[in-house]
Amino acid sequence: MFTDIIKMTNVPIDKLFESRRLPPGLYVLPLLCYAPIGILLSTLRFFIGIHVFLISCILPKMNILRRLVLRIMCGILGVVINISGSEHRDNKVKVMIANYTTTLDHLAVDLVLPSILPCVWDLPPALMWLLGYADMGAKQGRDVLINNAKAHVRDSPVPMLVFPEGASTNGQVGLLKFSVWPFSLDQPIQPVIINITRPSMALISPSVLGGRWWVDIFWFLFVPYTKFHIRVLPVMTVLDGESPGDMTVRVQRSMADVMSVAATTHTSADKVEYAKRTLFIQPRGDGVQVRPVSPAGNDHQIRAGSQQQAEVAAELMTKQVKDVLPQCPIDVIRKDLLVTKDVDQTLTRLLEGVVKYSTVTTTVAPPEKVQLPTISPKLSDTAAKTFSGKPQDRQLSLEERKHALIESARKKYMAKHGML
Repeated sequence: MFTDIIKMTNVPIDKLFESRRLPPGLYVLPLLCYAPIGILLSTLRFFIGIHVFLISCILPKMNILRRLVLRIMCGILGVVINISGSEHRDNKVKVMIANYTTTLDHLAVDLVLPSILPCVWDLPPALMWLLGYADMGAKQGRDVLINNAKAHVRDSPVPMLVFPEGASTNGQVGLLKFSVWPFSLDQPIQPVIINITRPSMALISPSVLGGRWWVDIFWFLFVPYTKFHIRVLPVMTVLDGESPGDMTVRVQRSMADVMSVAATTHTSADKVEYAKRTLFIQPRGDGVQVRPVSPAGNDHQIRAGSQQQAEVAAELMTKQVKDVLPQCPIDVIRKDLLVTKDVDQTLTRLLEGVVKYSTVTTTVAPPEKVQLPTISPKLSDTAAKTFSGKPQDRQLSLEERKHALIESARKKYMAKHGML
């Protein structure tokens, strides 16, 4: 079992996402032959889709007629949905969680299992209602989100659907680490697995790293059909003495086992950082960071201008770390930034002693006898007092120390520029 856990957590992050939309090599030939039909089909489906959208707005969400009409209309649009494991569905369970693969996952689940999705975007209330979202205060913090979610499952007959991964994957290799908040609602959980297939003549990735939602929808309309297989798993409840974090890991591994994929420790934030490294900045062997070559081969985009911008960005990050930790040698900072490519991570590694260095002291007389503010003593207090045996506790401790560090650095910056 321990060996399996180690294997699961060591899945490379690049295996979780698709980097290219079209199939490689000779597999693209059938797609080229189908292209004229696909373009015509996508045009017709676009106008049909407007009618489908209007119907979804008019009919009540929990109405059986709405579900039947929309499933037929979505079939015309090329979105075919079937469901298995319906006998496991408990209508009393108000919290459903699912893996996240495409932009239309919520639509597919909603057609067979009516639900709403907590909105994490700043959208007008009318638009959120039309799209089936609900504003539960995600932008105001985790506590507000949990309180509003608890109120919803208590008062509303409509179940709540949550994608605890927080970001989409290809659904073929592993699951991102689940967020803990849906498991903090003191509610039983109904896991749902989403699997997507397309015909062999149109092996187009449903979503790619850095792709736009409207591009994903275009390809949904372009291909002959996209089949969503919704599988309902048995309800899972909290065990005696089990914390929300422990239940989160248990549910993630249970779903991963059914999907025959890995339950990884990569998070949605890791996907963002990976996308930045892959799509925007890549390190070269000489330490200079440049933009990667675009698919069209526009080499001019990575020449002098981009190199200069990357160097300026690297120096800016180095200065930010140096301002907070002036006693750290600048060459150590630069070397670690090449590894992490993130100011917060480098500060954390330096403060926690992951990166060793010899303290240097420099005395620089400030001009006009202006006394520069010294580093707040609280910066030295960000080190962990104890080492917890639980990963979720260590993660929480790291986040708390990171926020304390950033707050101290902000006060130092404001004092330095006379803003206090």
